[in-house]
Amino acid sequence: MYQISRLFAVSAVFGVVVASANEPAKDPHAAARKLIAESKCEACHAKKVGGDGTGMYTRANRIVKTKARVASQVSLCNAELNLGLFPEDETAIAAYLNAKFYKFE
Repeated sequence: MYQISRLFAVSAVFGVVVASANEPAKDPHAAARKLIAESKCEACHAKKVGGDGTGMYTRANRIVKTKARVASQVSLCNAELNLGLFPEDETAIAAYLNAKFYKFE
């Protein structure tokens, strides 16, 4: 009886692993985009640069010129606006912004 239960448990776990492997890959930046929307980042940026606010990232006179500066700017916005983001949230947002707009190595 024990071996049948054990075999069933192993089969069930293996089935979950196989099912997970067949699922489409999740969007690595979905959480960051959600945090940006919830924090109203682009609404704030729109007040400063117009449009939909994403021009903040691509304007000619931008102050962000390195990957490290992307992270520090996200941290600065979080602190100054009291957004309540956790360090891992800041990291996720900075990674998304770099991937989407800045493209620093």
